[in-house]
Amino acid sequence: MCMAFGHFCTTPTSLRAQVAPALNVIMDIEQAFEISLLQLEKHGFECIREPERVMATIWAVEAEVNNGGFDQLFYNSAGDISFYASIALKSIGADSMARIAEEALSIFGSTGAPRDCRERQEILISFGEKYEDKLEALDLEFTEYPDDVQELMEAYVEINF
Repeated sequence: MCMAFGHFCTTPTSLRAQVAPALNVIMDIEQAFEISLLQLEKHGFECIREPERVMATIWAVEAEVNNGGFDQLFYNSAGDISFYASIALKSIGADSMARIAEEALSIFGSTGAPRDCRERQEILISFGEKYEDKLEALDLEFTEYPDDVQELMEAYVEINF
C-alpha cells in the first residue's frame, strides 16, 4: 500500500519498483530545469554553469516552440537565449533537433539571433511573411521529436546535476 496525492492506493510491488526510478529521474529533470531557470534569472546567462545554460535554453526552446513555434520563441523574451539552442541540444546529444534549431536561427543571417528582444522583434517584423513557411515547417519537424529528448536529458542531468 502507498500514499499518492493524499490517498491510499495499492500498487503491486513489482510495478512500484519499476516506476519509482523513472519518477525520480523525472523529478531530477524538473529540479534541474528549476535550478537552471532560477540561476539564469539571478545571475544572467554568462554567469551560470554550462549545464544550467543547457537546461535553461532547452526549456525555453521547447516551451516556446511547442506553444507557438520558432516565431514565438524569437519574438518573446525567451528568445534572448535562443542563440544557444543548437549548442544546448548538441550538448545532450539531440543532434537532429540541433540541426532544426540551426536552420530556424539561420533566418537571422551570419550574425545569428540578437540577444536583445526588441532588436529581434524589429527584425522579425521587417521580414513580414518572408520566412513564415520555412519556420512552420521547422516547427512541425521539431515537435515530432526526432531525438528522444527525455532520455537524453535524463542522462545529461544524471551526469551534470
